[in-house]
Amino acid sequence: MTRSGTDMHHPPQLPTTHFLDNRIYTEQSIFEEEVDKIFGRIWKFVCHESEIDQPFDFRTLDFVDLPLLVTRDDDGKVRSFLNACSHRGAKVVRELSGNARDFTCPFHLWTYDAKGNCTAVTRDEAYESVGCDKADLGLREFRTDVHLGMVFVTLNDDAEDLDAFLGGALEQVEDVLSAEPLEVYHYNETIVQANWKNWQELDSELYHEYLHVINRRTGMTVPTYFTRNWKFYANGHGTLIGPPLQTDYGKQPGWKAERDGRVLPGLQPNEYRVVDIWPDTAFVVRDSGFRIDSQVPISATETLVQFRALAPKSDTPEQREARYRDHNQFWGPFGRNVQEDIIACELQRDGMRGGHLRYSLIAREEEGLTQDEITLRRYYEEWGRRMGRAASNISAIAAE
Repeated sequence: MTRSGTDMHHPPQLPTTHFLDNRIYTEQSIFEEEVDKIFGRIWKFVCHESEIDQPFDFRTLDFVDLPLLVTRDDDGKVRSFLNACSHRGAKVVRELSGNARDFTCPFHLWTYDAKGNCTAVTRDEAYESVGCDKADLGLREFRTDVHLGMVFVTLNDDAEDLDAFLGGALEQVEDVLSAEPLEVYHYNETIVQANWKNWQELDSELYHEYLHVINRRTGMTVPTYFTRNWKFYANGHGTLIGPPLQTDYGKQPGWKAERDGRVLPGLQPNEYRVVDIWPDTAFVVRDSGFRIDSQVPISATETLVQFRALAPKSDTPEQREARYRDHNQFWGPFGRNVQEDIIACELQRDGMRGGHLRYSLIAREEEGLTQDEITLRRYYEEWGRRMGRAASNISAIAAE
């Protein structure tokens, strides 16, 4: 039967872990609280080490609302800094990437080295009378660590170590990431008009694969698809374990059944794996391709999603060309699956706009198997722990 407006604002008759208050996606005040309580305190993936491969290489990006500068100094150490001059707060480096021993702010020409030290102040004699010394005016540095080639940054000086935060959650892709040197060979990004959590949910609940024509044909027809189990780790991370899923690409018209000669190290032909790192990163592996999704939340209803593809540095030109083709069939800017995911996220935004649909459901139970929505329940359990409120009722603040 249909429901009235009053009905729609009554919580579902389900355990509170099995539904969500949709205001977590639309309220700007909740978004701003997430920036502080989540992104201000966790370790966040920012780039792959191959993007800053050589001494003095740098990469700029946004860490939610902060401009970030990631460098490799002359000792080979990866560092990250607030990309803002200590003088008047202007953004120092405007280029996306490059190689530079020094960075000069265009506003007043203050200069910094790859270790963040302030090395030159224009006409610095005028600061002597007030005791202003460039030795005390370096860039704000953030804790940075590299694990299996993945560069993570935290804004929290008191955060636990990265290894403790990850808690072994990358074990399902460690063989792929450690077998030989990898590099980012494909990068693209897109702005999605939806909440950042909507996108992360797509990478963590596989019930949505009914959305994808290709997945229905090539993956969900394989017997082992529905028999894998979700495994969870501390801090909300998760991965699929169990019998390897070997996708049958031959069931998609025009595609070859196997991708000979370009299967990534550690994988079986046509094998698929997925790892979700809470709160906003996913590693998705399809025999010849390793995709990394990460996000830059912009507002409650706008998100920049970044896509990276990894491949062995040892690829021949022929292997790399084939790998580009494989990647773009699924995931590139015009790949089928990514466009369908964007449509789904933006349809959620449209449906929740105006507040008439107060609740959505995460109630599927299948003993932790592939399409069990336990992934979302675990995700929002961690969200509630970090935010101090239940995702099913954002009006109720947990007792300190």
